[in-house]
Amino acid sequence: MRSTIPAVAPRIDFLDGVRTVAALFVVAHHCWLQVYPGYPANTGPAWSGWMLYGHVAVSVFIVVSGFSLSLGPARRGWSLSAGGATEFLRRRAWRILPTYWAALALSCVVYGLVTRSVTGAAVSPKAIVVHALLLQNLVDSPKPNGAFWSIAVEWQIYFLFPALLLLRRRCGVVPQLLTVLAVVVVGYYFADLLPLGRKFLDLTPQYIVLFVLGSAAAQLLSHAAARWAAAAAAVLGTAFIGLCLALGPVPVTGAYFWVDMLVGLATACLLAAMHAGRATLARRVLSVPLLLWTGQFSYSIYLVHAPVIWLLWHFAVSTWSVSGPALLLAYLATALPVVIASSWVFFLVCERPFLTHRSWDDWARALRRQRVGQQPAGPAGSGRPTAPGTRGPASPADASAPATGRADG
Repeated sequence: MRSTIPAVAPRIDFLDGVRTVAALFVVAHHCWLQVYPGYPANTGPAWSGWMLYGHVAVSVFIVVSGFSLSLGPARRGWSLSAGGATEFLRRRAWRILPTYWAALALSCVVYGLVTRSVTGAAVSPKAIVVHALLLQNLVDSPKPNGAFWSIAVEWQIYFLFPALLLLRRRCGVVPQLLTVLAVVVVGYYFADLLPLGRKFLDLTPQYIVLFVLGSAAAQLLSHAAARWAAAAAAVLGTAFIGLCLALGPVPVTGAYFWVDMLVGLATACLLAAMHAGRATLARRVLSVPLLLWTGQFSYSIYLVHAPVIWLLWHFAVSTWSVSGPALLLAYLATALPVVIASSWVFFLVCERPFLTHRSWDDWARALRRQRVGQQPAGPAGSGRPTAPGTRGPASPADASAPATGRADG
């Protein structure tokens, strides 16, 4: 496969747009479920049925993760940066865990205390420990936040990333993809016969394939390949929509193992096409400034939207004297801006500090700079040089220098 990997990748703004659309799709999905229970059946109007498929937004996130995390290794011959697997996992832990733990604490407060009489069963000591250790997809426990399952799955995929890169270096992209696909499909079909086979399914193993698809898309830069990637994305996306219309939600959601891979392949093709300069309409739409701004904190949106829309429903929306489609539209019109605003505040407090300061050493240096900056300045015109290190903490733009448009490590 012919590709040209630049030594220094440009900023890829459209990724933030993709993240925004996926995150808000998840929000709309959970609002829809609150108004129209009965999933996976569509108990709402036909025009709203697309909101039932919020699960596929997670598939998009996984492909984007594989794509963004592979941009750096692609420029280094598919090798991790200095420090290897240990440093990679440290950076990923620093990037996602503190913010995730803060969201877990918020969820426990909301469901376990604020609305305890209704949702208290969602929080228990076991649930807190299991979720804190990111084992909620493998260990059964109450669910303080139903959206957190995918965080555990992605975290577990990170541990496979060094091995996936090794396979890519030794064998190439096609053998790598076929090997992973074969292992996942065999495991899926023989899960009931293998020891711990059901636990294998709890890993949502198709997401490993999606992650590798995203990784493959990160190197598909030749214009010839981009042309067919753009066409393939359109065909695969149309196939998914046709499948949903022809079969309906119950069969489609029951076949998410395969549907996820269809959506993942469509997403990977679209990312590859946009990355190589094709699919210009999609690039323009996904690079709208509002989407790019919101994409900065799409992780925070995903983490805290569930307790936010639940509080909105419990204390406000459920008391309104409307029902059916009018209630859904009113709920969405209220929930989306409230989620965005509250997630932005959460981002400022619980996520951005870990983008600005990338380690405990960075925190220590920032504190030293702050102390130096608070010292009285020398007399005006004295010619005294500025004390080293008086520059304030690095800006978020400095922290997100990687080409992903967000600090993806």
